[in-house]
Amino acid sequence: MQKMAATPPRFDQHFRNQFRQLLEWRRDVRRIDTRPLPDGLVDELLEIANLSPSVGLSQPWRFIMVDDAERRAQVTADFEQCNRAALQQFSGARAARYASLKLAGLREAPVQIATFVDVNPDQGHGLGQKTMPETLHYTNRIF
Repeated sequence: MQKMAATPPRFDQHFRNQFRQLLEWRRDVRRIDTRPLPDGLVDELLEIANLSPSVGLSQPWRFIMVDDAERRAQVTADFEQCNRAALQQFSGARAARYASLKLAGLREAPVQIATFVDVNPDQGHGLGQKTMPETLHYTNRIF
């Protein structure tokens, strides 16, 4: 990972347009790319994710990569059970709509990464958490 430059970057219109395009594209991914990821890519992405802002620089997120076939199947089965339970909350047209949604690419994705929040991280020394302890959970929602 590169160190931060002494001069802050300048986000010109071209960059802003590309960034917006990325966010618009990412809002709804309907097709999962099933190709294996290049070696080192997941590590690089997690390193970049660790640059995300967090309250008091606590970095409370924890990542778990699930790449074992049996565990992936367990995660998928658990999701499907929860999804069936969620479907019970709807009826009629809403239930039909919910049932038609493809809510997970768990079978297709080459890698599963779960994020969790460490509610008592060593980093940050509790800064920003005393008056609003839920901030750790908010911080973890950025991924």
